[in-house]
Amino acid sequence: RGDPGLRSRDRRCRRHLWNRSGSRAAAAAGTAPGPSRAAAAAAAGTAPEVEPPPPPPLVAGAVEERERERRDREKERDRDKDAEKGKGEEGRKREVEVVKQLKMDLKRAQENQKEMKLLLDMYRSSPKEQRDKVQLMAAERKIKGEMEGLRQRMRDVDERERGEGRKIADVDAIHRLKIANEQMDIMLKKVALAKQEEEALLSEMDVTSQAFEDMQDQNIRLMQQLREKDDANFKLMSERIKSNQIHKLLKEEKEELVDQVLTLQTQVDAQLQVVRKLENTELLLQNNLTTMEKELSVRSQTVELHRRKAVEAVQVADDLKLQLDSVQSKLFEVQRNIIDTSVGREKENFNFKRTQEDISRLRRKLELQKKTEMFTNCDEILMEEIKEYKSKLTCPCCNMRKKDAILTKCFHVFCFECVKTRYDTRQRKCPKCNAAFGANDFHRIYIG
Repeated sequence: RGDPGLRSRDRRCRRHLWNRSGSRAAAAAGTAPGPSRAAAAAAAGTAPEVEPPPPPPLVAGAVEERERERRDREKERDRDKDAEKGKGEEGRKREVEVVKQLKMDLKRAQENQKEMKLLLDMYRSSPKEQRDKVQLMAAERKIKGEMEGLRQRMRDVDERERGEGRKIADVDAIHRLKIANEQMDIMLKKVALAKQEEEALLSEMDVTSQAFEDMQDQNIRLMQQLREKDDANFKLMSERIKSNQIHKLLKEEKEELVDQVLTLQTQVDAQLQVVRKLENTELLLQNNLTTMEKELSVRSQTVELHRRKAVEAVQVADDLKLQLDSVQSKLFEVQRNIIDTSVGREKENFNFKRTQEDISRLRRKLELQKKTEMFTNCDEILMEEIKEYKSKLTCPCCNMRKKDAILTKCFHVFCFECVKTRYDTRQRKCPKCNAAFGANDFHRIYIG
């Protein structure tokens, strides 16, 4: 609808369809038939063809013009006949020109036929009455049949021209000219009919196009109204939604403000209570201040007393320090004497233990001597000595393993397993003399 070229083409097509519908109505009313094509075909020696449909009735002026044209054509034919009798070659030339003219008319009719096909294709999709469609299709078929007949005639004429050529006599040429003239008249009538149908179709197309445009304009107006209504409804709905949202927001704000007012009231009550408490505390503090001032005066007096006492205490402390230094020096001397006495005692204990061991050794020797005196057999004596030596080589703690470890503190000998178990179980004293030993105070010995 927006393209002006398409609109102009639609108008032309509608005008053409309107003209054709008018020509079909005129053809249905009936007119006087033209010259017989069957007679012309019999004269030319060809098969008779079907008569074309009679031309539609026209207005009085158009009929008179056609009568005049027909008379003029007949006069021209008579003149042509007279001229052709004397001039055969000129007749042939005119015949060739007539054939060319017929060919041109045929081409025009073919072009009109193509246009009509296009129009029919365009308007087949549009809604119309069934009778118009049937009439259009019948007219198209008639035009096709006429075009086929014209083509066949043109072929026949071309074949005759080629076959006969210069051999045809003047009589035959005149006869052919007559036939050609009659065919020309028939073709002209057909062309006129086609033009009338085209004009009727175009006028019909104009009317239908106008009606179609009116309907489209009306549809556009209705669509515009619908769009305007839709826009108005959409605006109303959007305004309603906005108003609902604003209402909700206002409600929420109102609720928030109510909550804030309640919270502020509670805060005010709490602050009033705090103010009351502060007033009470202020009174208490004032009372306390008075009492504290009294106490301060009392305490200042006591502080002065304590200062005096502190000065006296400092003097006493200095005296005590001097006494303490003298006592500490004495204590240090006493501790040295105690350490020296403890070292001397340890040495005496060690020497005492050594002497006890020597005494025990001497007792054993004495017992051996007694045994030797008692036992007369030497073997028994030796066995006793061997047992004694074995007992000396075995560990006195476990009485199982041999002695292979020595304590460097007291030089007593035991097996390494017993010393290690004593060290691991924190019984870090000698089993014989109870001398304390550490990790570096016991070593292995190898008795060969």
